[in-house]
Amino acid sequence: MKTKTCIFAILLVGGLMSSHAQNTWTQKADFGGGVRIYATGFSIEGKGYLGTGLGEFTTFNDLWEYDPTTNAWTQKADFGGGARYLAVGLSIGSKGYIGTGFDPFETKDFWEYDPTMNSWTQKADFGGPGTAGAVGFSIGSKGYIGTGWAYPTGTNNFWEYDPSVNTWTRKADVGSVGREFAVGFAIGGKGYIGTGTDDLSNFFNDFWEYDPAGDSWTKKADFGGSGRWGAAGFNIDGKGYMEPEPTVAAISGNMILLLTLGQKKRTSAGVAVGERLALA
Repeated sequence: MKTKTCIFAILLVGGLMSSHAQNTWTQKADFGGGVRIYATGFSIEGKGYLGTGLGEFTTFNDLWEYDPTTNAWTQKADFGGGARYLAVGLSIGSKGYIGTGFDPFETKDFWEYDPTMNSWTQKADFGGPGTAGAVGFSIGSKGYIGTGWAYPTGTNNFWEYDPSVNTWTRKADVGSVGREFAVGFAIGGKGYIGTGTDDLSNFFNDFWEYDPAGDSWTKKADFGGSGRWGAAGFNIDGKGYMEPEPTVAAISGNMILLLTLGQKKRTSAGVAVGERLALA
């Protein structure tokens, strides 16, 4: 995989909570795990989850749960697939999922987390090639993973996961060019992917809408900021938001939880839980 380096002035490993109605941020309890980059996150029933990632001297396989009602982090069962970074996290119903990523090679295994049992179960491998730096989200009862780095190039592949039958189905490609480190999230019954970078270090600000009913992509208005990679995205009350620099996200209630994770190369993933976001 090619190397991209961005330097950011934020060293904080903590949380910032925002009420979108008031358009303000409030710092919350620091993330419970070690300082890291390239983590992933998802949300389930009002709680946010963050795990995996790359530290200065180690790669992580831990998972942490954030409860916004108590403003506290609790360590949960380690991710079943082993240490990795640049994985995808998403939730479908009452279960969480983490898959793909580097370990240090591109992987395609896919795991389901049950918060009631605090346990991981391996599911069918991701339908595409081993991939890292992809995006994931869910629409209704299905999960979706697309784009990312699949050696030796970025991809615009897009796949649907059906947990009821534990199978992957190839769907319409995202746009016309491969990309990695994009942003993806869902609003209502539609999915959205935009920004990212390609093999030639071009930075995109295009934005695409996916309709699962017609298995089709429609280009929407370009992202309002400049082209970028490794940003984060989420939705609250029918609107989408993009964080301008790399982070990882999860949502609950009317507040947004953001975690800024280091001052090195990093990328992010965004997942909504109820009406809040968790970023890592």
